[in-house]
Amino acid sequence: MRKADLAPEFAGRASLTKAQAGSTVNAVFEVIGDALTNGDTVSVNGFGRFSKRSRSARTGRNPRTGESVAITASKTPSFKGGEDAPGQIAQGRARVMVRGPVLAAAPDADVV
Repeated sequence: MRKADLAPEFAGRASLTKAQAGSTVNAVFEVIGDALTNGDTVSVNGFGRFSKRSRSARTGRNPRTGESVAITASKTPSFKGGEDAPGQIAQGRARVMVRGPVLAAAPDADVV
Protein backbone atom coordinates (compact mmCIF):
# COMPACT_ATOMS: atom_id res chain seq x y z
CA MET A 1 0.00 0.00 0.00
CA ARG A 2 1.29 3.44 -0.91
CA LYS A 3 0.65 6.79 0.72
CA ALA A 4 -1.83 7.65 -2.08
CA ASP A 5 -3.81 4.51 -1.19
CA LEU A 6 -4.23 5.54 2.44
CA ALA A 7 -6.54 8.54 1.83
CA PRO A 8 -9.40 6.52 0.27
CA GLU A 9 -9.13 3.98 3.11
CA PHE A 10 -9.29 6.77 5.73
CA ALA A 11 -12.19 8.39 3.90
CA GLY A 12 -14.23 5.20 3.94
CA ARG A 13 -13.52 4.30 7.56
CA ALA A 14 -13.81 7.76 9.13
CA SER A 15 -16.68 9.21 7.05
CA LEU A 16 -14.45 11.88 5.53
CA THR A 17 -14.16 13.18 2.00
CA LYS A 18 -11.11 12.02 0.07
CA ALA A 19 -9.71 15.56 0.26
CA GLN A 20 -10.10 15.67 4.04
CA ALA A 21 -8.61 12.21 4.38
CA GLY A 22 -5.68 13.17 2.14
CA SER A 23 -5.02 16.23 4.29
CA THR A 24 -5.16 14.05 7.39
CA VAL A 25 -2.69 11.52 5.98
CA ASN A 26 -0.30 14.32 4.99
CA ALA A 27 -0.63 15.94 8.41
CA VAL A 28 0.14 12.66 10.20
CA PHE A 29 3.35 12.18 8.24
CA GLU A 30 4.33 15.84 8.67
CA VAL A 31 3.86 15.59 12.45
CA ILE A 32 5.92 12.39 12.61
CA GLY A 33 8.64 13.96 10.44
CA ASP A 34 8.72 17.15 12.54
CA ALA A 35 8.96 15.13 15.75
CA LEU A 36 11.87 13.09 14.38
CA THR A 37 13.60 16.26 13.17
CA ASN A 38 13.34 17.64 16.71
CA GLY A 39 14.84 14.45 18.14
CA ASP A 40 11.57 13.13 19.59
CA THR A 41 10.26 9.58 19.40
CA VAL A 42 6.70 8.89 18.21
CA SER A 43 5.07 5.83 19.83
CA VAL A 44 1.72 4.44 18.74
CA ASN A 45 0.46 1.80 21.19
CA GLY A 46 -0.19 -1.51 19.49
CA PHE A 47 1.56 -0.41 16.29
CA GLY A 48 5.15 0.63 16.83
CA ARG A 49 7.69 3.38 17.41
CA PHE A 50 9.27 5.90 15.03
CA SER A 51 12.65 7.27 16.13
CA LYS A 52 15.82 8.84 14.82
CA ARG A 53 18.82 6.52 14.72
CA SER A 54 22.44 7.64 14.57
CA ARG A 55 24.82 5.89 12.18
CA SER A 56 28.50 6.23 12.97
CA ALA A 57 31.16 7.14 10.43
CA ARG A 58 32.63 4.12 8.71
CA THR A 59 34.65 2.98 5.75
CA GLY A 60 32.74 1.58 2.79
CA ARG A 61 33.82 0.14 -0.53
CA ASN A 62 33.05 1.29 -4.05
CA PRO A 63 31.64 -1.87 -5.70
CA ARG A 64 32.96 -0.92 -9.18
CA THR A 65 36.53 -0.10 -8.27
CA GLY A 66 36.96 -1.80 -4.91
CA GLU A 67 38.36 1.48 -3.58
CA SER A 68 37.74 2.35 0.09
CA VAL A 69 35.40 5.28 0.63
CA ALA A 70 34.88 7.27 3.84
CA ILE A 71 31.20 7.42 4.82
CA THR A 72 30.34 10.25 7.21
CA ALA A 73 28.16 9.87 10.30
CA SER A 74 24.45 10.44 9.68
CA LYS A 75 21.03 10.27 11.25
CA THR A 76 18.25 8.20 9.71
CA PRO A 77 14.58 7.57 10.56
CA SER A 78 13.80 4.20 12.07
CA PHE A 79 10.63 2.21 12.75
CA LYS A 80 10.27 -0.65 15.19
CA GLY A 81 7.02 -2.59 15.17
CA GLY A 82 5.17 -3.26 18.41
CA GLU A 83 5.73 -6.47 20.34
CA ASP A 84 2.45 -8.03 19.21
CA ALA A 85 2.62 -6.84 15.59
CA PRO A 86 4.33 -9.90 14.02
CA GLY A 87 1.89 -12.33 15.63
CA GLN A 88 -1.13 -10.20 14.78
CA ILE A 89 -0.06 -9.83 11.16
CA ALA A 90 0.58 -13.56 10.87
CA GLN A 91 -2.90 -14.27 12.24
CA GLY A 92 -4.52 -11.63 10.00
CA ARG A 93 -5.78 -9.51 12.88
CA ALA A 94 -3.36 -6.56 13.03
CA ARG A 95 -5.13 -3.63 14.68
CA VAL A 96 -3.88 -0.55 16.49
CA MET A 97 -5.21 -0.32 20.01
CA VAL A 98 -7.12 2.94 20.57
CA ARG A 99 -7.45 4.14 24.12
CA GLY A 100 -9.87 6.86 25.12
CA PRO A 101 -12.74 8.35 23.14
CA VAL A 102 -12.61 8.25 19.38
CA LEU A 103 -13.97 11.39 17.78
CA ALA A 104 -15.16 11.41 14.20
CA ALA A 105 -15.03 14.71 12.36
CA ALA A 106 -18.15 15.99 10.73
CA PRO A 107 -17.99 15.55 6.93
CA ASP A 108 -17.74 19.33 6.39
CA ALA A 109 -15.34 20.01 9.29
CA ASP A 110 -11.75 21.13 8.71
CA VAL A 111 -9.35 18.36 9.64
CA VAL A 112 -6.22 19.58 11.38
